[in-house]
Amino acid sequence: MQTTILRTGPVLRFMPKGALKAFKNKPPKKVPVLKCEVVSDAKTIAEVQRFRARVFGSAYGIYFDQGTDIDRFDEYSIHIVVRDTKTNEIAACTRVVTPKAKEKLGSYYSELEFNLGEYLKGKDQVYEIGRTCVDETYRGGKALSVLWMGMVPLIVKELNAKYLIGTVSVNLGVKSEKIIATEGYIHDKAKSKKIISLKAFNLKEYLLMENEEANFFEGKDNEVSLKYRKKDVPSLIKKYRSLGAVFSKEAYFDKDFNCADYFVGVKVNKSLQLKLKLVCKIIDMKAKK
Repeated sequence: MQTTILRTGPVLRFMPKGALKAFKNKPPKKVPVLKCEVVSDAKTIAEVQRFRARVFGSAYGIYFDQGTDIDRFDEYSIHIVVRDTKTNEIAACTRVVTPKAKEKLGSYYSELEFNLGEYLKGKDQVYEIGRTCVDETYRGGKALSVLWMGMVPLIVKELNAKYLIGTVSVNLGVKSEKIIATEGYIHDKAKSKKIISLKAFNLKEYLLMENEEANFFEGKDNEVSLKYRKKDVPSLIKKYRSLGAVFSKEAYFDKDFNCADYFVGVKVNKSLQLKLKLVCKIIDMKAKK
């Protein structure tokens, strides 16, 4: 550890001796080593379903029968997990619903929440990313990045995806600033279009129920706009926007999970393909070391 900063300047003068000693003796923080893998065996998929039930149950305060989060899409999906190499425990997971699975099941999962007839018209090689979750222990770290990095070769090399679709959820059981910021950000900053929600989430009604309507709306020149802070916008939504994603203007209200779901669609154009292929090369180089 470098000690020059501690010996000079204002840091030493304003740091209590006890704190300084603790700082010097503090062991380096252990960063978990994570690995990403595509899984298909029934035993691991059952492990994923138990993991999702635990994470979703804790986050949204819901109960899953037999402790598993399972639906008809799981059997026909590609499942991707991130594990902590030390404990072998799952740190994060997601699934990819393929066009063939869509044909067999009759719809993508997001079509249970949105009318996507117009959006999907004329599109092929559409893959749906969904049921993504990260264990609370690994949030704010690199688990989500490792998960996405693991998906890139699959999406670019093997699946040759042209479009990626899915939904992004905002938990309504936490502070209102999250949903306020998401609504404001999607309407003000992101590309959005009228994609009909099958059970529309009404922000004004939600805020009236929370007795907070007056706190987040401001009027100017007979127009009403939302007051929000960019830092309250979920990072996944900002990430999707950076990829050129299109969002639904209105959200779907998921009563069971008490959350607002926004449809998101990304076109895997040449620019994005180049970025993803570059990531693939980096992954290949690291794998050869």
